[in-house]
Amino acid sequence: MSSTQWRFPSLRLGQLPIWRSFRQRSSARLNRWVRRRQGSDALPLTLVSRRLYILPTSIGLTFAIVCFAMLLGSMNYNNSMGFALTFLLAATGLVAMHRCHQNLAGLRIVDVQCPSVFAGDTTQIALLAENDGHTERLEIRTRSDQGAGAPADIPPQSRGWVRAPLATSQRGVLPIGRLGLNSQFPLNLLKTWSWLYLDAHCLVWPKPASDPPPRPLSPSDDSGQVGGSGDEDFAGLRDYRDGDSPRLIAWKTFARSDEIKAKQFEGSNVATDWVDYDSIQSGSVERRLSILAAWVVEADAAGEQFGLRLPGANIPPGRGRDHRDACLDALARFVALGR
Repeated sequence: MSSTQWRFPSLRLGQLPIWRSFRQRSSARLNRWVRRRQGSDALPLTLVSRRLYILPTSIGLTFAIVCFAMLLGSMNYNNSMGFALTFLLAATGLVAMHRCHQNLAGLRIVDVQCPSVFAGDTTQIALLAENDGHTERLEIRTRSDQGAGAPADIPPQSRGWVRAPLATSQRGVLPIGRLGLNSQFPLNLLKTWSWLYLDAHCLVWPKPASDPPPRPLSPSDDSGQVGGSGDEDFAGLRDYRDGDSPRLIAWKTFARSDEIKAKQFEGSNVATDWVDYDSIQSGSVERRLSILAAWVVEADAAGEQFGLRLPGANIPPGRGRDHRDACLDALARFVALGR
């Protein structure tokens, strides 16, 4: 009989259903208790001592057990050198505990940002932390329910961003929810942390359809015409707008007055197009929004001037990155418009 037939399946404690259920119930109960104790948070927010929690890590527990065993051995053999080493290690642990707590105490959270992304992508929650003290804050991490970000150091009398990943799955307004700010500096013997309940959210844009139908062209009236180049007659100068071609800039005027002006022509055959929700006759709401997102991205990549029409909301024609993001934001918030 081969030796492989005598192998027994390995079973970890975390794989037991009873243990997973116990951890979930305990975590939910602890979360409710912390939420009742702290309430909702508003920025700017200072991490005072009563908001901080500290516990030993697995390394810290091992360190404490070793120190206790050394103390018992020193007492049993009446070894003065053993006592000295034990007390030295215990003092190191106490200093590490104090330094770990002070690494977060007094830290000030002044801003939170979460860039918009397409559904299915991962964004980054960014907390702007301000260190008013004279000691550098080292290895600060932000943790969301989906994982922790890379550690960040915040110099004294300075500010720094601390980030954590946030995965998205569907379009809409995604609340950030509970955030944890923690540190295990120094020595990783203890972990101090604080929970943040910020009223912040992330806009998740609909994922552009991979096979959108051709975009129907719906030109606007003459007011939607934009300046072009070619054989049209020169009509004068106008203020420069984001998205204008560099070929339209009046460089001589800019050299004389430092004002950026764009050339405007009459008889341009470039018309403003509308990305219209009602132009899509079939499909679910999410399918229509995915097609609209694809059309918005397509029109922006082509440098076209376009507007967005949704039931209950219209975005005037425009061009540029800000205009594209405004249209995608409207698609992400479409649930709030009653459809």
